[in-house]
Amino acid sequence: MNKIFLTITLCILASCNTDKKTERSEDSKITIQSHPKESNLEQLKTEASRLRGGGSIKTVEFKNGIAIITYVKNYAEYKQLNPQSNLSEDDLKGYWSSGDAIQKALVDGSVRLMKNLDFINEVQITLPFQNKVYAIDVKKTELEKFIGRDFPQIRNNWTKNFIDPYVYDKKGRKEFFNKFSKSQ
Repeated sequence: MNKIFLTITLCILASCNTDKKTERSEDSKITIQSHPKESNLEQLKTEASRLRGGGSIKTVEFKNGIAIITYVKNYAEYKQLNPQSNLSEDDLKGYWSSGDAIQKALVDGSVRLMKNLDFINEVQITLPFQNKVYAIDVKKTELEKFIGRDFPQIRNNWTKNFIDPYVYDKKGRKEFFNKFSKSQ
């Protein structure tokens, strides 16, 4: 009886759709993909939308291993991108004015994109706000030198090696921002 049950179970499993692919990621999570792999630009757009203030991102470009992200320059541009949004102009200004939000967005976002997308070697983010343009340009090789660890080490202990010392620690964030910023 057990042999019959086992045979039937194996036949059912063998007849399942074989287009699905199971992969084990570094975090030991299982991902099932049943559609063709997205282009690098589409993956970048998805990840960029997840960044701080991602709803305020105007353009996302990918050229020769470089991710180029540009935020909206004002509320009018924001409303063009998000006409359905209930966010007010004061809400948008308040978000970027609070708690070093601009520095956190640029520092965290630039490295997070490289962490999540292996094909990115450099990230340039521009965030115009109240007649000033904040920008950051982080190359993976320069990041490794600055932190004193190679990228796999940074990725493998993300919070300890990057988030705590350079995003949440005000002194570390300022040091990182001063090193990589291109503010005008």
